Amino acid sequence: MITGLPGSGKTIVSDVARELGLPVVTMGDIIREEAVKSGISSSMASVILRLRNGTRIIAYKTIDKIPKSLNAIVIDGARSIREVETIEEVLSTKAVLIYVVAPWRLRFERLLRRGRPDDPKTLEDFLMRDLRELRYGLGDLIARADYILVNDSSIDELREKVRKILTSLITQAGNFT
Repeated sequence: MITGLPGSGKTIVSDVARELGLPVVTMGDIIREEAVKSGISSSMASVILRLRNGTRIIAYKTIDKIPKSLNAIVIDGARSIREVETIEEVLSTKAVLIYVVAPWRLRFERLLRRGRPDDPKTLEDFLMRDLRELRYGLGDLIARADYILVNDSSIDELREKVRKILTSLITQAGNFT
């Protein structure tokens, strides 16, 4: 499982996982799908889903997207201990958690360049999004992380760090296919 604040580099970690042949499910896609379906912003959908259905709803919807025949999967976007626990309980496994961190200024610049519709356009929006993510419990996951990746240099350096970690995990676990 991959976690970290917006703009930290989670997508790069997911991209490397895909390059290594690992399937990836992104929890944020579930929120974006709900936003489109409901005609509301992703930020609003994230809050409403959890208020109406509980703090584990995104994890349950993520599990529904996982093909049953897989031996391994990368889940991008965990936001709380409850989400990690739900996935571990339902899939009867111990998740490996990779926490990606980056300086706030760098994350803000990345989000401005990325330009997803739900990305903040102002520093105030950025800080409010961070606050919301932290209130979900994202900050608590750093204590649960198996790996903490500091993403404060080049994309190539992050990709190399990720490749080493994932290759090691693949080797430890055997064949993922």
